[in-house]
Amino acid sequence: MNEEKHKLLLKDLKDIGINAKNYQVLSLLPLVFVAWADGKIQKGEYVEIMKIAKERHYLHKGGEKLLAHWLNEEPTPSYYEKGFRALVELARSEDAIGEDITPKNLKELLDMCMDVAKSAGGLWGKLWSVAPEEEVAIAKIASALAIDDGESWGELLEDLSSEPS
Repeated sequence: MNEEKHKLLLKDLKDIGINAKNYQVLSLLPLVFVAWADGKIQKGEYVEIMKIAKERHYLHKGGEKLLAHWLNEEPTPSYYEKGFRALVELARSEDAIGEDITPKNLKELLDMCMDVAKSAGGLWGKLWSVAPEEEVAIAKIASALAIDDGESWGELLEDLSSEPS
């Protein structure tokens, strides 16, 4: 990573309250983005995000406080932008701070985002459906994280929606 990008990464991380001890919580920001897509956090979304956070050990030294803040008050568009940009840079860099944030992890985040979207109950409470706002949010995350497998997002969302959870 060149020096300019490294400085921008460090500034973005500092601006959003991320440091070397709690950086893993940043992986939850895309899930929070999906959960807020309809303007509020549903109980199922909250439970799913907390389950993922605990299973993957994303809540280190201050991470739990940041996540609680994100779940109680939606981050601003600028906050999301800085967080997503930082995720991409950490995944691309060989910097020691983000050694367990990789391009593969970014693709896994999309699956986790779909799990969060499904946990909201979708349209009319059907567990297998994903609300249109959440589909849009997932597509925005994929774009922000520069994830592209050459498949259209409509096809990808359809594939993910048809898989059993």
